[in-house]
Amino acid sequence: MPAATPEPTPTALRPLRDGLINLAHLQHLTEIVEWDGEPVALVHIYSEAPDYGWVDAAGEGIACVDDVARAALVYLAFYERTGNLQALALARAALNFVLYMQADDGEYYNFVLDRQGTINRDGRTSYKSWGWWAARGQWALAAGYRVFRKVDPDYAARLRAAYLRGEEALGRAIGPVGTYNELHGVRVPAWLVGNGSDLSSLAILGLAEYYAVEPNGRTRQLMANLANGVAAYQLGGPGQYPFGAHPSTTTSTALWHAWGSHQVHALARAGALLGRDDWIQSARRAADNLFVFFLTTDLVNEMLPLPRRSGQIAYGTEVITSGFWALYQATGEEKYARYAGLAASWFFGNNMAGVPMYDPETGRCYDGIDGPSPFRVNRNAGAESTIEALLALMQVDRDPIASRYLAVRAAEAPTLVLAEAEDGREVAGTPTYGRREWTGEARFSNGRYYALKPGDAVSLTVHIPADGDYLVYVSHLRRAAPRPEPVAEAIRAPGPVNVDGSLDEWDVAQPLPVNRPDQILRGAATWPGPEEASFTLYWMWDEENLYAAARVRDPQHVQQETGPSVWRGDALWLYLNTTGDRRRVDVKLTLAQTPQGPQVWNWTAGMFLPGAQLAWRLAEGGYIYEAALPLKSLNSLKPEPGKRIFFEAGMGFTGGFIDWTGLDPDTAENLAPLTFVTALSPIAAGVQPEEQRPDDVAFSVSLDGHIPAIVPQALSPDRDYLWLDPVFEGSVFLNRGPHTLLVTGASRRPDREAIVDAFWFVPAVLCKRLEDDSGHTFTLCYDMRTGTSAWP
Repeated sequence: MPAATPEPTPTALRPLRDGLINLAHLQHLTEIVEWDGEPVALVHIYSEAPDYGWVDAAGEGIACVDDVARAALVYLAFYERTGNLQALALARAALNFVLYMQADDGEYYNFVLDRQGTINRDGRTSYKSWGWWAARGQWALAAGYRVFRKVDPDYAARLRAAYLRGEEALGRAIGPVGTYNELHGVRVPAWLVGNGSDLSSLAILGLAEYYAVEPNGRTRQLMANLANGVAAYQLGGPGQYPFGAHPSTTTSTALWHAWGSHQVHALARAGALLGRDDWIQSARRAADNLFVFFLTTDLVNEMLPLPRRSGQIAYGTEVITSGFWALYQATGEEKYARYAGLAASWFFGNNMAGVPMYDPETGRCYDGIDGPSPFRVNRNAGAESTIEALLALMQVDRDPIASRYLAVRAAEAPTLVLAEAEDGREVAGTPTYGRREWTGEARFSNGRYYALKPGDAVSLTVHIPADGDYLVYVSHLRRAAPRPEPVAEAIRAPGPVNVDGSLDEWDVAQPLPVNRPDQILRGAATWPGPEEASFTLYWMWDEENLYAAARVRDPQHVQQETGPSVWRGDALWLYLNTTGDRRRVDVKLTLAQTPQGPQVWNWTAGMFLPGAQLAWRLAEGGYIYEAALPLKSLNSLKPEPGKRIFFEAGMGFTGGFIDWTGLDPDTAENLAPLTFVTALSPIAAGVQPEEQRPDDVAFSVSLDGHIPAIVPQALSPDRDYLWLDPVFEGSVFLNRGPHTLLVTGASRRPDREAIVDAFWFVPAVLCKRLEDDSGHTFTLCYDMRTGTSAWP
């Protein structure tokens, strides 16, 4: 372990400022220590009002690659624009931290726990991987190499060697290029890093930074592989959700979050660098629709599928600013410089709270906005907020076009109306008022909905703020064909259970096979088949233990990690809701044969499961797990005949995951029932879903008594999922004032309910009137129907 200096060394020789760009607060958050004779920058993570002292991340550490790598980018950019040697020294100290956190295999840890450099090797936000912190570390190393090769070639060589180790590790993290999975009928690329178009785009930025300095075949190929995947995963367009976005993850077609969504930035940058106009066009499609929609309405935290305005942060604003700026650099079109400046005006008060978020006098950026009021501004100023504000503003503050729009404010903005279904009045039948939030892919607005069988009806009053044409959308649950709920039973053990992996006592237990394509949660394109990635699960119980066993079909067992890092290799995952209410996963376990022997790790508690026994042994075509899980360690579970809890069990394979239900196991409502019995009942497991017609599940919507529109829900080829669909074809003209929506269950199948979440009324042409400091006004308009924008 490196030796630390007895006392921290202050960073602030003098505040670094250049016009609007003030690094004083970032310098305040940066602490210099000495490890192995070199200065190393620790960037403290949080800083709380009103004193803005250092606050570390409890349980995680005092500094992380996530922040220090981005701080390095800020210090490097400041040096390049000013030639300030103090900024260069701070950049070097930050890069030294990044170098220190890289493992020999090119992957990265994230957090250090103390000033002595003790690495947090096991934390959920710090384990060795090629993920978010690796991508940020790589970008910083590449930028550092570009700068230092001119001023210190020896140090640049160190940065280059580390970057290349990381690039090699990235190559191993990319999945089988050119293969696709299918989700809800959409082809999704199976090779993106961490199943994310967001993370893959961040990786592209690091690759592009290095390639611009040192063109070579491997970097080019990695960049092309990732950019092809990101560009291919783009949905919707004018008027159609998600409005040209690249969904953030391949595990959800509905989810787009603003933070970390570098897709437009990365595609424009890589497209310009490699001469790929198709990538630039993909970036245009997202920017010209989704991003301009934000400019004419308001920025958001995420869409899932309805936009969520609360929780706006600097990181989300930076990626939009950088996306527009990269398109300006790639195309030379002046509108993108205008858009970049207008996006960055969020930092100076052009936001729903009307509060300047960045202060050029202190260099602080507030942490977020949770509502349309100054009282809803989070006035803490942590490292990420400050760094992302500086990264955004250093791109546009000197540009004669973009900088003209930094001080504008909204003088008049369109109003979008959200009408929650649960706020309606029941007027026919017996509608079911339901509660549900996260589905595993998306979120019900306000956590509530109405379920409508044929003839059930609710009436909503919607207040429209102005005369005009409106597009009416509904957030609702697209439904898969019904599948009878499989029966899973845990039988009382007939006698003592010897946990030795032989399964001699398990003949009485119900076999639960997990070996079918419909049980694949993700990665169907890379599933090698049941002979190489499947298992059969068994449950038993007695007064002391819940017993679990599995026969796994896997010709090669690979597990080189321990404890919370076993996810990187072969393990059996068990998820339990021991209270039987399906409200949360209260026990989440991995069973793994590790270099230190069999281990049962409880992810919920962050520790090994007390008293657990696990045996593992090789078997023909695979291996066997057998575990005794003490009831007292399972929230003092008390099995008795007829009692039900809920469970999931799954295993990973290269590029995917397969489990009992085929649903996201981290969402408690997806867990399957497990009944404690003394004798098995007739088994109904394995029943295949029946075929369905789109109108098997449907509802109708009548506006002010006009002929109703039918919205079909039975549209999903795999599983239920939330989506945002237009209710009517095209726009409808509405006068200012109250209007009545009558929503009626209209399923062809009388036993099936339509699930209705909320309605969203959006002006067909969105116009925002803006005003600058001199009183000059101008109007930006976006036509939702055509995707065209107008700006005088």
